Amino acid sequence: MERTEQDAAPRLRVDGVSKSFGAVHALRGVSFDVQAGEIHALVGENGAGKSTLVGIITGIRPGDAGVVSVDGVATKFKTPLDARAAGIAAMYQDPNLFPHLSVAENIMTGQFPRRGPFIDHAAMKTRARELLADVGFEIDVDQMVAGLTVAEAQFVEIARALSSDLRVLILDEPTSALTPSEAEKLYEVVRRLRDTGTAIIWISHRMEEIRALADTITVLRDGQHVITSPSADLSDDEMIRQMVGRSVVLENVARTEPLGDVCLKVSGLSLPGVFDEIDFEIREGEIVAMAGLVGAGRSEIAQALFGLSKGVEGEVEIHGETVAPRSPRQMADLGLVYLPENRDAEGIISTMPIVDNIALPSLKSLGRGGIVDSAGERRLAEDQRSALSIKGEIGDLVSSLSGGNRQKVAIARWLAKQPTVLLLDEPTHGIDVGTKAQVHDIMRELARKQRMGILMISSDMLEVLAVSDRVLVLSRGRIVVDLETATATQESILAAATQRATKATVA
Repeated sequence: MERTEQDAAPRLRVDGVSKSFGAVHALRGVSFDVQAGEIHALVGENGAGKSTLVGIITGIRPGDAGVVSVDGVATKFKTPLDARAAGIAAMYQDPNLFPHLSVAENIMTGQFPRRGPFIDHAAMKTRARELLADVGFEIDVDQMVAGLTVAEAQFVEIARALSSDLRVLILDEPTSALTPSEAEKLYEVVRRLRDTGTAIIWISHRMEEIRALADTITVLRDGQHVITSPSADLSDDEMIRQMVGRSVVLENVARTEPLGDVCLKVSGLSLPGVFDEIDFEIREGEIVAMAGLVGAGRSEIAQALFGLSKGVEGEVEIHGETVAPRSPRQMADLGLVYLPENRDAEGIISTMPIVDNIALPSLKSLGRGGIVDSAGERRLAEDQRSALSIKGEIGDLVSSLSGGNRQKVAIARWLAKQPTVLLLDEPTHGIDVGTKAQVHDIMRELARKQRMGILMISSDMLEVLAVSDRVLVLSRGRIVVDLETATATQESILAAATQRATKATVA
C-alpha cells in the first residue's frame, strides 16, 4: 500500500531526548515533531533547555537518551558536519562565518567545485550567486564577509545552508541585532523556505514575531516538554503561563505616588551629525521611555549624558546643579548611572564572580587606606543579590548565569552606589518573558519606592507601554513628540518615529 503524504514521517522527530550535565537535568524526555513546510516556534524561559536541545539536533553534543529522526530515519550525529550532511543547519544571533573569506567561499565551504586538483573559482561564484538568488538576496560574491552587516551575513548563512539539500533550518534569536526592515526581509526568506518544504524551527522571546511567523508552537519549561499547539489555538497569555508555570502580566501598573522634583533636566543637547537640540526632564519617581527606530540617536544620547562622548553641546542639570558630562566616574559620583545595551561586553565582567561585579563601582567606599573591606564587599553583594532575586551564590562566575540574571547583576553593580538617576538601554533585550516581568517590577520599585528618575531606551513597544509614565519619541536625532503613556498606543509611537515633525506634547 502506497503511503500518503499525511501518513509520511515528520521531517524532524525529537523522541524522548534527555541530557544531564552532572547533577543538572537540562532535558528530560523531550518529544515533539516538526513537519516539512512548517514554521515551528520553540519557546521557553532562559534555562528551559532550548539551546541544549538545538545542540543535540545539530550534532554539537550527544544526548544521554532519546532519538532524533529526519524523515523517519534515526540519526546519531557525532559532529555538526554529520547534521549538515543530513540537511540540518542552524543560524544563531551572531553569524558563524569566516570573516576573512569571500561571500562565495563562505557559501561553498566544504563543497568547492573542482577542475582537476584545483578549485573552480568561476563555478564556485556561479553556484554562490544561484543560492543567493534562491534566498532573494543580491550581493557581490567577491566581497569579504568582514564587511557585511549582521543581516547580510545571515542571508549568506542561509544560502550556505541551502547548498546542502536543506531539510531543517533552526534560527535562534535571529532578529536580535536587526532593524525592523531587515527583520521583515528575513521573515520573507523564511516564509519562502517554508513554502518550498523546508522545516523551520524558530527560537525567539519576541511575541510579535512568533505570531507573525509560527504555524505551530512548542513550549519547554525546566527541560521538559509542556505543550505543542497550533499557533492559532494558543493565546499570548496562555503561552506565557505555560512557559513560566504561572500567569505573568506585562501591562502598565498605574502609579499612585506623586512625582517629586526634577532630577534630570536636559536643554539643547546636541552632538553634530548624531542628535540635535534634545530637551526633556525627568522627575523623581518617574519612568520616561525613549522610543524610536534604530539609528534615531537614543543610545548616543544616554552615552553623552554619562560622559562617554566628546564634542557634546547643551546643558545638563542634576537636581538643579548644572554639570558638563566628562566621564562615567564623574557622572556616577553625581548620582547618574548608565546600563548599556551590550551588557556582556560593557555592563559586566563575565569572567569575574558576582561579588566582584557588584562591588567594583563601590570599591572606593569599601576601602580604607587602599585595602578593600572584604566582609563589607560580601555584605554589599549579598544584599543586592537578595534584593534583586539573583539566582546563584555571590561567588559564582557571572558567565554561568542566564541572560536575565546577568542583567540583574549589571543593575545591582550600579544600585550599590545609590544613584538618583538611572539610564537603562534595552534593559530586557534577549531575556525571557518571566525575567522581563521581574525587571519591570524592579524598575517600578526603584522609581516609586526609592524615588529614582529613570530613562529607559527600548525598542519593545509593549515594554514601553507597560513600564513608562511618559514616552519621548525620536526621529533622526530629534525628539518629535512627548506622549503621556496613558493615552499612547503602539501605532501613535511608530507613526511619530517614522516621520520628522515638530516636537509636541500630547496629554
